[in-house]
Amino acid sequence: MRVQTLYFSSAARGMFIRHRTFAACLAATMLLMTAVSCGRDSQYDYSPEVRRILEELDSTLKDKDAYASAKNSEIEKIKSGLEDAAGTDIYRIYDRLYDEYYQYNIDSAITYARKKQAVANETGNAAMIYDSMLDLADRYVLSGMFAEALTVMSDIDVDNLDEKYQPRYYHIYNSLYNGMRAASDDPVLRDEYTTKRDFYRNMLFDRLGSDDISRLYVYSEIMLDNGRADEILDSLYVRYNSPDISVHEKAILSYIIGNAHLQCGNTGKAVFHYAESAINDLKTPVNEYKSLHELAALLYERGDVVRAYRYITRAVNDAMTANARINIQSINSLLPIISDSYNVQMRLKQKQMRELLAGLSVLAAMLVLAIAAIVKAMRKVSVAEKNTREKNKELEEMNTRLHEYIVMLKESNSIKESYLARYLDMCSDYIEGLERYRSMLKKAARAGGFSEIMEALKSREFIEKELNEFYAQFDATFLDLFPDFINRLNALLQEDKRIEDTSKDNILSTELRVMALIRLGVNDSVKIAHFLRRSVSTIYNYRVKMRNASIAGREEFEKQIMHIGL
Repeated sequence: MRVQTLYFSSAARGMFIRHRTFAACLAATMLLMTAVSCGRDSQYDYSPEVRRILEELDSTLKDKDAYASAKNSEIEKIKSGLEDAAGTDIYRIYDRLYDEYYQYNIDSAITYARKKQAVANETGNAAMIYDSMLDLADRYVLSGMFAEALTVMSDIDVDNLDEKYQPRYYHIYNSLYNGMRAASDDPVLRDEYTTKRDFYRNMLFDRLGSDDISRLYVYSEIMLDNGRADEILDSLYVRYNSPDISVHEKAILSYIIGNAHLQCGNTGKAVFHYAESAINDLKTPVNEYKSLHELAALLYERGDVVRAYRYITRAVNDAMTANARINIQSINSLLPIISDSYNVQMRLKQKQMRELLAGLSVLAAMLVLAIAAIVKAMRKVSVAEKNTREKNKELEEMNTRLHEYIVMLKESNSIKESYLARYLDMCSDYIEGLERYRSMLKKAARAGGFSEIMEALKSREFIEKELNEFYAQFDATFLDLFPDFINRLNALLQEDKRIEDTSKDNILSTELRVMALIRLGVNDSVKIAHFLRRSVSTIYNYRVKMRNASIAGREEFEKQIMHIGL
């Protein structure tokens, strides 16, 4: 059951651009930023599929808390069953908790293996006793407690062990001697442990069924040890592409395939499958795994030190959480190398950033000088020209707002056609008005000179007249399109809060204009305030007042207004 888990501006802008100093500074800045950006993006030679899987892995790492929360919730749900359990039911719950903690927290897995053992000893059930002893020895091995694991295993009589437990028995010995072999510095002992590991691994292989995925895991390990990775890739991919494998099984297969590709010299595919294995490990989730820190080693070799540092840091944190001492030893041999390289690279980037900032500071100083020169030149513009420009700007802003409102009124073909015809006449009148205004200024200039022009510019008579004509046009057009708008609006209001119908004069009050604009799809209070030349707070008060007077409620009122006339 657990064998498989071991493997694992318009005019001003033109003036600025024409200024040689400014243009030179701008070009230099753009070149500098482009060089920095290109250097960052082309640093690592990743294929599109590798880049995609690494981005997916980075996203999965960010979701750590969500996966851990789901795992812990499942564990708490299982624990809740202990309240009403008794006898063998308690044993089964402890067994499920052991499985949940198996690669998640080895100390907790050991705890529940011991609890299983206590219940098994109380009942005297031999199968349960052997099952709990195998569980305990299994986690002792991964914790690096080899002596303790040997003590437990020596108390198990394999000849009297049920056949279904024998694969686990040989798997644990295989893992035990493989761990002792890796930890030993004595070549003689290492050879001895290797011989014992190979013996138990062959015994394990013989006792696994041909359809058992664990048999494929063990066979792959044997072939990899013999340097024959190319002979197993086809079999691994067949099982890897099978639709019925679990997320955890796919994590293990991806890891083995990554090892095979690495042995065959295909580093790119090894990176891809290590990353995929890590994604599935993290989604399971487990804290005891190998894929992420071995991926970090490959990325470090390719120069992606920042990403390698992030992965190795997460791997060591998870290994510490799981208390997987064998993994911790393996990671610790790599962590200082990547960490030192990361620190060197960070210092280099900081130096580059300081140099970049210094260059930008020089460019900024040049920009300031260029702008100062331009400002000095612009001061030569006459006061009259300045005032005329400001007035033209005000008229241009009005024209811009008018255009925005026309765009907003394109709700339907009938609205577009009605407003288009009306506003074409209005724009023609507006141009004629501007021509009359220009002629008047010209006559004033001839008659009274500059003082007469200033008096004319100070007067708001032209603006007010244009606004009144504009609002009259707006009201008439809207009431042509929605002749029963006021009646339909009043039907949405409480009886004592209804609005007087002024449509017979083709004139709307400010309050009704606010509602009309909402009907035409203008919902932003700031835009309504600009259109009606009122303060935003005034518009807000109108809207609140109407919502409070609604029959259907505050939230639905403006939605119902949008349906008037449909």
